[in-house]
Amino acid sequence: MNDMIHDAAALSLIAMTSYLGRQPLLDRQGQLVAYELLFRPFDTDHAEADDSVPMDGIRATADIVVETLGELGIENVLGGHTGYINAGRDWLMNEMFTLLPPAHFVIEILDTVQHDAQLVQRIQTLSRTGYCFAIDDMRETNPARTDVFDCAALVKVNVPHWTPDRLTPFVAAMHRAGKRVVAEKVNTPDEYRWTYDAGCDLFQGYYFAHPHLLAVRRIPPLRQALVQLLVLLSAEPPLPSVEDEVKRNPALTMQLLRFASSAHHALARGRLSVRDALEMVGTDWLRRWALLALYTDGNNRAVASNALVQLVGTRARFMELAARRIRPHDEEFADNAFMTGMASLLPAVLQRNPAHLFAELRLAQAVRESIETRAGVLGQLLVCAEAMENPTSAAAVTDLCRELAPLNAAAVSLLSAAAANWMADRTRF
Repeated sequence: MNDMIHDAAALSLIAMTSYLGRQPLLDRQGQLVAYELLFRPFDTDHAEADDSVPMDGIRATADIVVETLGELGIENVLGGHTGYINAGRDWLMNEMFTLLPPAHFVIEILDTVQHDAQLVQRIQTLSRTGYCFAIDDMRETNPARTDVFDCAALVKVNVPHWTPDRLTPFVAAMHRAGKRVVAEKVNTPDEYRWTYDAGCDLFQGYYFAHPHLLAVRRIPPLRQALVQLLVLLSAEPPLPSVEDEVKRNPALTMQLLRFASSAHHALARGRLSVRDALEMVGTDWLRRWALLALYTDGNNRAVASNALVQLVGTRARFMELAARRIRPHDEEFADNAFMTGMASLLPAVLQRNPAHLFAELRLAQAVRESIETRAGVLGQLLVCAEAMENPTSAAAVTDLCRELAPLNAAAVSLLSAAAANWMADRTRF
C-alpha cells in the first residue's frame, strides 16, 4: 500500500457510518495472536451504548465483512493475525457468510442466543467445512445449548461474572473436552493474574490497552543504547558517527539489520553491513525505528506479535496521515505528529518523568507540549488517536473531528485502517 492514501479510496468511504475497531487477544506468553473486530456506529446518539449489550448481529457482522473484504482487505486489518467476529442467526444462515475465508476468522456465537434445529445443523455443517466457532460471553458453568457448544473450539468467559473458585475447574473441564478458553473483559491486573492462574489460554480486555499496565522490564543496556542513539541523531551527525554508535551494541546492530532488510527487502540483496543498512533507511527513518524499538521487550519476540509495538506504531502513523490531511504541505507538522504518537507512551512504559525523558531525547517543543498538555492541534490529534483505540469512544471521535477539519469520522476510520496496514507491512518479520 502506498504511504499516501489515494483520494479515490477516501471518497469511496465518505458515506461510512461505522467505526471498525480492533481489540487484541494475547496468549499466555503475552504475544499478540488475534484481534476481535468490533463494530461501532459514529452516530453519537448510539455510540456510547453499554458494551455489555451486544449489537445487532447481522448488521454489525455484515458491515465488518464488507469493510474488511471489500474496502480495507483482510491482511490490512488483521496484519496476519486471526480475526474474531460476532455472528447472528441471519448472517450465519446467509450464503454470503461463506465469503469469509475460514482460515482467517473465528466466529463468535452468544451462548444465550436462541438456536433452532436449522441453525444448529448450519453451524455443524460450517464446522465440518473448516470454520472455527467460539461460544461468546459465557457467564455460567453449564452451556445453554450443548449441541451448539459441542461444535465450538473455544469458549469466551465474561470475567466480571466469574470467580477464581468457579473458573479454575471450568477451565480444566474445557481443556479435557479439547476446548481453549478465552478470558474476555480482563480490565485489571488482578483479573489478569487470577484468570492466568486458572489456566485460561487467551486474554482480551482493556487491561491490555493501557500502556502503563503493559510496561515491560527491558534489558537496560539495549534501552540505554537506543536512548544514546536518539540523542546522537538529534544533533544531525555524519553517517560514520551513527555507524559507530550502532556498532557499540550487538543487539542494536542485529535489530537494525533485521528491520532494514525486512522493510527494504527489494533493495536488500545479499549480506547487509551496518553502513549498507544506514544508507538504505536514512537517519530520519532510523530515528523513528529507534523510538519504536524502545517499546520492545528483551525476549526476542517478533514485533508483529508485540501488542504494544503495534499499538504505538499504528498511533504514530495515524497521526502523521491525519496531519497531512489537515496541512497537506507542512512536512514538519506531519513529522511532529508522527513523533508525538511515537513518544506519547514512553513515559508510562519506561516509567520515567515525561519532562526529563523528553529533554533527554531532545524532542521538539511542539511534540513535548502536545503530549504533556494535549493542547493545540497536535494534542487534539493525540486525543483523537487515543479515542480510536477505544471501541466505545466513537462519539468522542465525531466530536473531535469538528475541531480537526477537514477530518471527519469516515476519513479518520480510513486513516486508522491505513495506519494499521502500514505498521503490519513494516513489522512482518
